[in-house]
Amino acid sequence: MAINRSSAVRTDLPFLSRRVKPRAAAPAAPPAAAAPRTAPAAAPAARTTPVAPSARRTTPGTPAAPSTPAAPRTAPASPAPGSLSLSPPPRQAAPAASPSLSLGLSPRAEAASSRAAANAPVRPASSSGAPAPVRAEPVHSRLFPAPGMGDLRSLDRQNPVLRLTPMESAVGSLVVAGTVRAVWEGDGYSTGSVSSGEFRPENLEGVMVSTPGNRPLVGYEGDLALIPLRHVRKLRRALFFPKPKQPLSVGLYNGKSVTIPARASERSFYVLSVIRIGEVLELRAEELPFGMEFKAIWEAFGFSMTTRLPYQGR
Repeated sequence: MAINRSSAVRTDLPFLSRRVKPRAAAPAAPPAAAAPRTAPAAAPAARTTPVAPSARRTTPGTPAAPSTPAAPRTAPASPAPGSLSLSPPPRQAAPAASPSLSLGLSPRAEAASSRAAANAPVRPASSSGAPAPVRAEPVHSRLFPAPGMGDLRSLDRQNPVLRLTPMESAVGSLVVAGTVRAVWEGDGYSTGSVSSGEFRPENLEGVMVSTPGNRPLVGYEGDLALIPLRHVRKLRRALFFPKPKQPLSVGLYNGKSVTIPARASERSFYVLSVIRIGEVLELRAEELPFGMEFKAIWEAFGFSMTTRLPYQGR
């Protein structure tokens, strides 16, 4: 009995014609790094039409033609607008993050912004992680330069302004000698005036401004006018009138002092003005003509005496 050892496909047995296995398809190409937004619809894979048995008949010993391999799979195209397809849209690769922090500025503007960020002060963070609040700059640090108590010996036309330090403005008492009357204005805009010597109600104009230590904000001990600097924050300003033809003298706890001459000229004299600016006191020698009354002087400086009530109920 003859044995057919040929590797060709048997065509004499029709029932074996559909058992021919197609060749393995080529491996699909790896997906692209970034798929385009709208990919053209891929052509459908060609179907392998079964060949009739008569077409497969070949002469013995002749190999049959190989079957056509299937087309590689492509990414599904996004459905057209208005399509009823339920298939999810294809995933698109996320664009690579750019390491630049540019905001679209010009190269010069970017360089300037980077320098400003490098020079910006670093605020210390608090224990909770929030940035610490920035402390406000003191008012006296923004004032124009002025001499101190130890820089001048007298206040006159050439040097009419003198400014104390925060320490000198808060320790001890400001003592003014040679005055005949004092005028003050408190933090609540309460104003008053009193003459030197022993206190008498008839010598008081306006109201007294008391401090927590039960001392007047501006008062007299004998002939010396005193401002207790411990409560200097309750004072806005004060005015001191000199005795006729006598100089004024201002002293501090540290022994420093300054003098104001009795005369500014043949027809004028000086009064001492004390103004609180933030945490410091500023002394000024104000020139006025002779012959002015006390009331006219303090009204010229904007003082208006507070009206006292005749009776205060408990």
